[in-house]
Amino acid sequence: MHPLAPSDPVRIGPHRLLARLGAGGMGEVYLARTPADRLAAVKVTRAELAQDREFRARFAREVRTARMVTGPFTPAVVDADPDAPAPWMATEYVPGPTLKEAVRENGTFPEPSLLVLTLGLARALQSIHAAGLMHRDLKPSNVLLSPRGPQVIDFGIARAVEGTVLTKTGQSFGTPSYTSPEQVLGQEVGRTSDVFSLAGVVVHAATGRAPFGKGPAAEVLSRLVSRDPDLDGVPENLRPLLTRCLAKNPTERPSSDEILSELSSFPLPAAEHGWLPIEINRSIDVRQQEARQAVHSGGATSRGASGSDVPRPKRRRAGLIAAGAGTAALILGAGVALAVVSPWKGDETTEEIATGQEGSPEDSVEEEDAPGINGSVYGLFFTPDGDELYVHTATELTRWAWESGEMLERYSTYPGSLDIADDGTVVTAHQPTVLVRDPDFETLAQFKLAEEPSEDILFHDTVSISPDASLVALTVVTQERDSRLYLWDWREDTVVFSTELEEPLLDMRFDQTGELLLLTYRDIYPRVFVHDVETFEEVVSGPGSAPDSEYDFQFYPSAISPTGDIMSIHMDDHVLVYDLEKGENLHEIPLPLHTGGLVFSPDGTILYSSGASRATGDESGGRAWDVASGEELTSGHTLLLEKVTPHPDGELLVTVEDQTLLVLDAETFELVSEIG
Repeated sequence: MHPLAPSDPVRIGPHRLLARLGAGGMGEVYLARTPADRLAAVKVTRAELAQDREFRARFAREVRTARMVTGPFTPAVVDADPDAPAPWMATEYVPGPTLKEAVRENGTFPEPSLLVLTLGLARALQSIHAAGLMHRDLKPSNVLLSPRGPQVIDFGIARAVEGTVLTKTGQSFGTPSYTSPEQVLGQEVGRTSDVFSLAGVVVHAATGRAPFGKGPAAEVLSRLVSRDPDLDGVPENLRPLLTRCLAKNPTERPSSDEILSELSSFPLPAAEHGWLPIEINRSIDVRQQEARQAVHSGGATSRGASGSDVPRPKRRRAGLIAAGAGTAALILGAGVALAVVSPWKGDETTEEIATGQEGSPEDSVEEEDAPGINGSVYGLFFTPDGDELYVHTATELTRWAWESGEMLERYSTYPGSLDIADDGTVVTAHQPTVLVRDPDFETLAQFKLAEEPSEDILFHDTVSISPDASLVALTVVTQERDSRLYLWDWREDTVVFSTELEEPLLDMRFDQTGELLLLTYRDIYPRVFVHDVETFEEVVSGPGSAPDSEYDFQFYPSAISPTGDIMSIHMDDHVLVYDLEKGENLHEIPLPLHTGGLVFSPDGTILYSSGASRATGDESGGRAWDVASGEELTSGHTLLLEKVTPHPDGELLVTVEDQTLLVLDAETFELVSEIG
């Protein structure tokens, strides 16, 4: 990202330009702020191309093509004007590196990340093919990396599939290392051509090279049509599938649907950990920081379509500052624009970015030197008395006196997962151990498996502690990828129950009574089960999302009320409220928006959803409902954003926006104050 040059326009259409993102053969790409206060990437064509009638027709077709493709793994088109003097198109801004950049700068991907990459690319192809299109140039530089999954871009040479032979004599498409044999040979090209390219992209992520090597284009293409791919370095679990995807004969390749089905039983990274390696998450955080700095420096006054000035929000100090409805409106005006950048996770503060060293932020870019929230926020945990708040992020664990905004502690030992009991006892999962700690974070107990040597343990996954702190539920994944659940009486250092799992878990937690344990399996369409802790008998189960669901396969929110008798689960386009005791549905509440989580109020009377903005949607923020009646308590835009967490007294809520913790009134949902 670079500052605007003096020769750059200030505005393209109604969009205020903030910075340069790059340039390509077609023209410049800018970071812009839309009239709706969203961040967008605006591609503007070069002047000489704009004079070419054939090019204008192609660009108009590209715009129409991009608008037809919708889904969680393709950035949405925000606006476009193919008839402008310099045609342009604005798409949702994704502040991540390309896969090519990430591999070059950080090395190859681990197997769990490769799995999510493959699934996300297959889902993207589903969306593209469902629109009657093909991508035809899928390659590492056309895949942006985001916390919510890979984002496939550049449909510039996509064409309508219906009845068209897409490759003509003398006209080549695609990139040699990732082009299908039928493209090279000038044969009819179908959807499995994109599947061939998908496999090449995954091989690059796994090995750092293309499956048919590098060199002059003619040599690469010759190997591509005549030799087997080089899959050395690709994880064994993925080799059979990628081999079939790279078959010379298009009819022997699986479809994107078949790829999703075949990988459905493989373990996914825990939702709280994210799917990307930590170095790439930090790179994304830095890019988000740069975007915010561009907003602050280039958008000091941002004019909407009407030309009237819209003030940008000012950063506040880390202490809590009272705010009224005007401040809430201001946050909704500009803050939500930045939430679109990463709808599932927070990002860096405006003042600080992570250095990559544990708990060590760089100098502030502003004069104030208050501590901030570093890294994407994974979880918020109030202490039982409500006086302090643990903030668990991608890079650190911190503890705050939230009323004063003072950071009390930045812990040197970073957990992959944690939970807190009613008496303040904390359980943390590390590699390769699980620790139980007192409220002062002193270690009380350590989980060890006598029957398995520690070197056999690949990692300890999700952990949860019962409200009375008597039991810890944890899962262990071994080098052989076997996954096992344990219920551990840490005071007696005794495993009271264990069972082998069909597959690793996406989520696991005790309900507030300590009598139920909720498990979400990492199927491609996750399945939710509730078990009786004493007998481990299944109390209730819920199916995963339907195969045609438009929502991300990585997250399937659910919650159990503090009383243990009501369960809620977000299924496709509605929230189901279920009576566990009666075994019947209480409400099916329409909710077409994506939600990042569900949580009940401390007394169980209100259900909250964490919100996430969509670039093309006209609604943002989460929702709240009366559990007894199912009546919605919110309307329009809300500040119920990431990780909505009720205060123990039920009067306040904490949520995350733009790497800032927002404290909200639990009744009016208005902003009370900010932290970090």
